[in-house]
Amino acid sequence: MSFMDTAQLLGNLGEFIGAIVIVVTLIYLAMQVRQNTNALQAQSRQAVLSGAQAELFKLIENPDISINMSKAESLTTEEQVKLGHWFGAVMRLREFSWQQYQNGIIDDVQWSTELGIIQSVLSAHRSRTWWDSVGQNIFGAKFAAFVNDALRDQPISDDLSKKMTDWANG
Repeated sequence: MSFMDTAQLLGNLGEFIGAIVIVVTLIYLAMQVRQNTNALQAQSRQAVLSGAQAELFKLIENPDISINMSKAESLTTEEQVKLGHWFGAVMRLREFSWQQYQNGIIDDVQWSTELGIIQSVLSAHRSRTWWDSVGQNIFGAKFAAFVNDALRDQPISDDLSKKMTDWANG
């Protein structure tokens, strides 16, 4: 075998090994991307869960927030501020969830739950008044338009907020 034949053989072998290394590298990178995507999705779900739990703990610490949602009489300025900020916190978390859904981070099942919360919270008269007069103006235009569309066929009713404050009394 001549020097040229040996060089040619070694060159071909080098190209073959290089191609294998490239394929292995691409497989490894694909696995890393998948793992990073899964980690990002898990972090996003955890952030939403933590935020939702914080909302619930705020209601436990301040039951007047729930009571004031369905209260028939007018609210004091302090009650309006507290309730309005709670609505803002609830909707800010849903805006984050909506953005994550738009980016493919949150799946359809998780988003369906978040959309249900939007529709439930904004089904009461008081919360819908807040959304119409204040809320939709403090969020991004696309999110506000999405919420308005989601609420278009939703009836306004205080049934849910009354049930939340009187469920144990039959």
